[in-house]
Amino acid sequence: METVKLSSKGQIVIPKAMRDDMHLPPGTEFVISVTATGISLTPKTLFPKAAGREVRGCLAKKGRTLPDDADIKARIKARLKAQDDASKE
Repeated sequence: METVKLSSKGQIVIPKAMRDDMHLPPGTEFVISVTATGISLTPKTLFPKAAGREVRGCLAKKGRTLPDDADIKARIKARLKAQDDASKE
């Protein structure tokens, strides 16, 4: 446990060792909340933003092939068309 001091501007410094352990780069936004025991700081996003193509297949099962982008778009288009047709009935 470390002790930090509140500055005259209302700022605190998170010790470097904690920032490194929590992988908190400069600019990280926090959600601050009051709890029964004090104040809680929670990083706004626990995971960095990632495009679909960057995480594609991370949950794939062995032997399962992934659909290509054209197939995914075609399936989305078909589902939207079906929903649109159903709403017209």
